[in-house]
Amino acid sequence: MAEEKQGWTPLLFLICVTITIGTVIPIGYCFGVVNAPSAFIRQWASESVSKRYSKDLTSSQLTLLMAFVVSMFQVGGIVGSFVASMFNNKLGRKGSLLVSGILFLISSLCQWICRPLNLVELLLLGRLVAGFASGLVYSTQPMYLVELAPAELSGSVGVFTCIGITGGIVLGQIFSFDFTLGTDGLWHFALAAFGLFVLIGMVPACFFPESPRYLFSKGNVDRTKASLMRLRSTSERAERELAEMEATPNVERVSMCAVIKNGKLTMPLILVCGFHSVQQFSGISVIWYYSVGIFTDAGFSLTVALWLNFGEGMLNLCVALLGPLLMGRFNRRTLMMTSCFFSGVFLALLSIGLKFVSQVVAMLCIGFLSMYIISFNFGLASIPYFIGSELFEVPPRAAAMALGSLFNWLTNFIGSMAFPVAQASVGSFAFMPCAIVCILGFLLTFIYLPETRNREPKDVAPLLEHGFKSKIKEKK
Repeated sequence: MAEEKQGWTPLLFLICVTITIGTVIPIGYCFGVVNAPSAFIRQWASESVSKRYSKDLTSSQLTLLMAFVVSMFQVGGIVGSFVASMFNNKLGRKGSLLVSGILFLISSLCQWICRPLNLVELLLLGRLVAGFASGLVYSTQPMYLVELAPAELSGSVGVFTCIGITGGIVLGQIFSFDFTLGTDGLWHFALAAFGLFVLIGMVPACFFPESPRYLFSKGNVDRTKASLMRLRSTSERAERELAEMEATPNVERVSMCAVIKNGKLTMPLILVCGFHSVQQFSGISVIWYYSVGIFTDAGFSLTVALWLNFGEGMLNLCVALLGPLLMGRFNRRTLMMTSCFFSGVFLALLSIGLKFVSQVVAMLCIGFLSMYIISFNFGLASIPYFIGSELFEVPPRAAAMALGSLFNWLTNFIGSMAFPVAQASVGSFAFMPCAIVCILGFLLTFIYLPETRNREPKDVAPLLEHGFKSKIKEKK
């Protein structure tokens, strides 16, 4: 008799929604909120430095200071990714997320009071702390949700990371409009408002169960069973999953260095880190950083460009909301290859279209950008965040997810720094390398990614243990 499928339970759905609100939406918010009020922040920073240090910054120095304001978030993310594995192993998945919530609140407070106290340093510190918390979340939140869910829902819960980031970007755009908080007198409230989402999401999280797999790896069988009984719709399913855990040898957790040195884990690690790198080098970050400039380059006025930017953000969120349905019905390989291939195609078309600006071509460029966003959300937007939980068994999982998060932040930082230089050199053709990276992602998926949908990591791991010589199809 076929094994009974475990559907959504009210508690599992509540956990996915509230954890996403409290930990992931703040990340997207921090990405999306800075652009609109940047002129006000720049002016305040100049006046603040002048008053406190009796020094007038030159235009280039002020530009460098604003670059630090933006990049502190990414620097914090890189540092947070380095230590995420340690936090996960010591504090557990839930504990690490609660720590990230506290750090987000500290960051929100710093960004709120930086203007009343006239301290640019507090703004920089707030962005740095928010980035550190985000590094923890990137490594922990997808792993926590996947380990709470039954195997058949792993993809559906995994896309909540993508939904939270896209939703946070839209909320950041809304809060930073000049008719909300994005004004000369209120911009610091706009920067700090994500603290409200942290409180809404993290207060209920105190009462959620810890990951059953984490508890079992610590030898706490009673708490593991109690957690499964809360999460599963039937006690029979909970007991069956517990029996499966007990039948699997409990191996000590491994460090990042041990994961990197283990030849059998080389290909899964390349896939995790490679997918994160493809996601960021595919152009999505630079599009959100510089989308207003892209629209103005296409011939639109600044006001129209701002609203088009918001419209593309809404499109991004709407397509991301289809993620649970897509992951539940289609294979990971199919979605990832489709996403990479068409993202590359539409980026190439956008690059060419921006080179030949006219009224008709400008409308085509909007269409190319919209199709790129839709294609990106088919797989590239979400699969990199949770694929590590489907490729790695529990012992090396935390370290592998942390390494994937580290590559995400590093490539985000490199891409955002390199794109303006490339754009100044070759104009719109700066998107061509992004298109090539998408095609490389397609090839990586086609050659080396085994299908992981509805499969346990212990069944997938043997297919990848021979590195580049791995055969992803099982022998009959």
